[in-house]
Amino acid sequence: MTRAFPPELVDQVLLDSGRIEQGGRLLPARVVVYFVLATGLLGGHGHPDTARLLIDGLTREPWWPQGRSLPTGPAIDRARQRLGPEPLRRLFARTRPAPAARSTSAAWFRDLRLVALDGAIFDVPASAPNADFFGHPVGTTARPPSRTTGRTTAVQDQIGFPQARVSALVECGTDTVFTADVGPLPDHESALEAAIYPALTRGTLALADRGTTDPATWHAARAGGADLLWQVPSSLRLPITARLDDGSQLAEPGRERACPAQVRVIDYRLDTDPRHAPPHRLLTSLLDPAAAPAAELAARFVQQSRTDAALDHLTPAQPGPGPVLRSHHPDGIAQEIFALLLLRHAFPPARTTPAVRRHPTIHLIPALH
Repeated sequence: MTRAFPPELVDQVLLDSGRIEQGGRLLPARVVVYFVLATGLLGGHGHPDTARLLIDGLTREPWWPQGRSLPTGPAIDRARQRLGPEPLRRLFARTRPAPAARSTSAAWFRDLRLVALDGAIFDVPASAPNADFFGHPVGTTARPPSRTTGRTTAVQDQIGFPQARVSALVECGTDTVFTADVGPLPDHESALEAAIYPALTRGTLALADRGTTDPATWHAARAGGADLLWQVPSSLRLPITARLDDGSQLAEPGRERACPAQVRVIDYRLDTDPRHAPPHRLLTSLLDPAAAPAAELAARFVQQSRTDAALDHLTPAQPGPGPVLRSHHPDGIAQEIFALLLLRHAFPPARTTPAVRRHPTIHLIPALH
C-alpha cells in the first residue's frame, strides 16, 4: 500500500488539507490514512483486526517506530474524526490515472475523450448522525382500515438503512473513476453532479443516460469547454429549426424552455425492426454533422450504455445483509468511499473479455416530432 500511496504524497495531502500532526500520537494522521485504506481493502475485518494487520505491515517501513502498541477501537474512531474526509479526497485527486491511450478505441470519439456520468447509492449504518445527514429512502405503506370508514390510507415512511449518494465521472473504455463526490440521498442527482462538472474540460465528450434540459445544468457542464451527449425523454418536444442531411435536427431555446441551448437532436431506434422498437432521443452540443455524424454518436452512446456502471462494483461483496460501509459518522462514510475509489486506482479490477454480442442496428428517425 505504501508503494501505491507513498508516505511523502500522503504527508503532502495532509499538509494541504491542514491535517498534518506532530509526533507523539499513537495514531498520527499518516497512519490513519493508511488505516482507512486498509479498511476498504480488508472489508470483512473489524477495526482491531484491520489495525493489527496494518501495523504488522507497517513495521517493515523504516519510519515506523518499533514497539508501538495496538490502538483501541475508540482511539481509532477519534483519530478518524480528527482526520476528516478532505485528505482522502485530495489524495484521490492527486492519484487519478492519465487519460487512456488513443489505441483504446472505446475511450475516444475521434479527437474527443469519452467520459460518462455515473451515480450510485450505498447503504450506510443506521446511526443518528448518518440518518440526519444522509437521510433514508422513503416508501409507501398502508395503514390499517379506519374504524369509522373502513378505508385504508397510504402513508410515506422511511425504510431501510440511511443511504449516501455518489456521483462520478468515469472514463469510457477503461472504467477509470477520475472525479467523484459524496452527498445526502435527498439531493437530486444533478445537484450533486454539479460538484464534478469542473472536471469536464475542452477535448472531452460527456455522456449521460439521464440528461436534463435545465439550462443552468447544461451550461454548468459545458463551462470548462466540454461537449455533451445526453439522453432525454423521447417525448420531449423541442423547437426544431433545421433538419440536417445526416438525419439529425437543430433546435434552439424557445419560450417553453424545453431546449437548454442550441443543440443537435438525434432520434433513433434500435435493432432490426424499427417499427416496434421504442424511440430514443439524444441532445448534443456537437453541431457539425460532418465532424460528428448522428449515426456514429448514437452507436457510441449505445455501446457505453450497455456496459456495467463502474460504481456498481465499488464495494466488496460481504456475507449476510447490512451495509458494507461501516462508519457511524458522515465524515467517516466519505472517507471510506474515497478510500474505495483510491483502491480502485491502485488495484484496478481485471477487465474480462465481454461475451460476443450482436451490435444493434441504429435506425435514425429524421423527424420524430
